[in-house]
Amino acid sequence: MKYVRKGGPPHDYSAWCQRMRGTANENYGCLQNPEKRSLHQALLREQGWLCAYTMRRIDKSSSHIEHIKPESVCRSERIGLDLDYKNLLACFPLDGMGRKYRYGAQWKANWWNDNGAEFVLPLSSSCESRFRFYVDGKIEPVGNHRSAITTISVLGLDHASLTEDRKRVIEEFVYGPTHDDPITPAQAQGAIRTICKANAAGRFHEFCVAIRDALCDHVRQVRKLAARRRFRGRR
Repeated sequence: MKYVRKGGPPHDYSAWCQRMRGTANENYGCLQNPEKRSLHQALLREQGWLCAYTMRRIDKSSSHIEHIKPESVCRSERIGLDLDYKNLLACFPLDGMGRKYRYGAQWKANWWNDNGAEFVLPLSSSCESRFRFYVDGKIEPVGNHRSAITTISVLGLDHASLTEDRKRVIEEFVYGPTHDDPITPAQAQGAIRTICKANAAGRFHEFCVAIRDALCDHVRQVRKLAARRRFRGRR
């Protein structure tokens, strides 16, 4: 999960919400283009074109506007709450895709237990430290914290196909496209500092947090192996 620093909504979306306030159309289901398109683009840009839940690379053709707190729950609490920009994210996959995914936003669906108390929000600055990733793409909760365990389950972040996608991207970064050119510890240290920074176009590297964790693990393993070799050399 990549931390999403929320900014303000796009001007035309805010203006539309203001016009709809107090009317029968004050709900997300009434939102149409161009305001909906502008909102979607703003969310993609804010997230650096990564799915807020899975860190898969997304664009308008592969994502939808996701409500963290489900639309139905919002509407039951207060009219217009489903329009709150702070509750909106861009997530994989595109609405209406024939294939169903057993992870991410589709798997979460309308889950919202105990007002989300045990759900790790990508809007929390500490969210990246609640999970740990490895070179093989696997994820685990840090410290077996209940909210991290619940979030992995609710979002299916340990699903085999998502894990395999992470593994493929991580291994290519760590070992090179042909898997025979491993990154050096010095290179890895530099990448650890920069991998989660957006590029000049404002885009993050796909699965960047997972790559960062895997690089840390890679450096530890390389240093451990070097220490063993030095010890054997002294014998």
